[in-house]
Amino acid sequence: MKNKIYSFALLFLLLIILPFFASPLRSCAAEPVVVVIDPGHGGTNLGAEYEEYTEKEITLIVANAMYEELSKYDGVEVYMTRTGDETISLADRAEFAASVNADVLIALHFNMSENHNLFGSEVWISAFGEKYQEGYAIGETFMEQFDELGIYRRGIKTRLGDDGDDYYGIIREAKARDVTSIIVEHCHLDQEKDHEFYNSAEKLKNFGKMDAVAVAHYFGLSSRELGTDYSDYENVQVEFPVSVMAPDLSPPDICYIELVEADKEDRTVKIRLSAEDSDSYLLYYSYSADGGETFSELREWPKGDTFSFTIPVPNGISPNIVVNVYNKYDRITTSNALVIEGFPLVSRTEEDLTETQSETNTEALTDGMPESVQEAWGGNGAEEKTKEEKGPDLSFSTFLKICGICIGILLLLLIIGYSYLEMKKRKNRKRRRRF
Repeated sequence: MKNKIYSFALLFLLLIILPFFASPLRSCAAEPVVVVIDPGHGGTNLGAEYEEYTEKEITLIVANAMYEELSKYDGVEVYMTRTGDETISLADRAEFAASVNADVLIALHFNMSENHNLFGSEVWISAFGEKYQEGYAIGETFMEQFDELGIYRRGIKTRLGDDGDDYYGIIREAKARDVTSIIVEHCHLDQEKDHEFYNSAEKLKNFGKMDAVAVAHYFGLSSRELGTDYSDYENVQVEFPVSVMAPDLSPPDICYIELVEADKEDRTVKIRLSAEDSDSYLLYYSYSADGGETFSELREWPKGDTFSFTIPVPNGISPNIVVNVYNKYDRITTSNALVIEGFPLVSRTEEDLTETQSETNTEALTDGMPESVQEAWGGNGAEEKTKEEKGPDLSFSTFLKICGICIGILLLLLIIGYSYLEMKKRKNRKRRRRF
């Protein structure tokens, strides 16, 4: 009987104590967390090229910094698929990750877009089952780091090939070997809005450190060396998908614009834009004042479904406003057209523009002249005077003409005088010969 009581007591005690030790078991387990870092491209595979940047080179800089930082955490083993400029197949990268029993394979990349207009960071994950569930949760830890840095969030996405499987090879090959893999696109090399985040070796190394923190968050790692402890970090809760998490390939549902105000003098039009996408979220918008012939650069979509903004209308056109909205997967919906009648083709008349140009030229010519001279030129804001007060107008070109005429007359008089003297000398010589 006593043995039974002791057994029940021991079982009861274990049931009370175990929950307190359950959460840190992962980081305190005998087997460490295994992370494989995959610097994208390499060897003959250059990746994206923009200006002086080549993707295969900068991914290696980020990967080395990530490896160094992540290795400072306790209970983690870190590997890299390449440490130099090597050509390695996607299958071999995934096979290496499987050979070391990797918990996750992180593929590091930088982005470019076909029209060089997209900007921001994104993470690509598998669309299937547990790999989607785990991939989304770890992808969110990376997106949170990019949010803190100020990079625009393009989101966590899936993509399917024509065969219905994951499109990206590294994700597909890793999944075939039961390894969770994600692709981290840090930012766009070909966009000015992202340039400030990667344009030095130090900034690239900072990406690597942030990537290490993202992984440490997800696995709840701590570091005695760094004095950090993420064991209490709560990952985003992602439901196990009951079907394939296919991307949203449909455009936004609604894109509608209406006039708020038209300022014909300043040539601006204020509109209200309303848009919705029930399958994903809105990412960018751009506008056109010439009926869709040319569009502005993409702008970040603000929070909410409706907002107002002002569009400048260039000279020479009558405003015909249309707006494009982009969703998470860069699908586009174009708004209705808003044609505004009675808009002048220029903001001011040609006469006004000519007068302004003349005044500007006069100011440039008289800048630095004595005040009395400036008044004679009528420049630099001298008070207006009547013709009687100012005397006759005397422009610089008129002054030059008068000088030219005077010099001509003087030369003519000199020639006449010289001719007269020569003629007189000849007469005197003739008289002397006679006598």
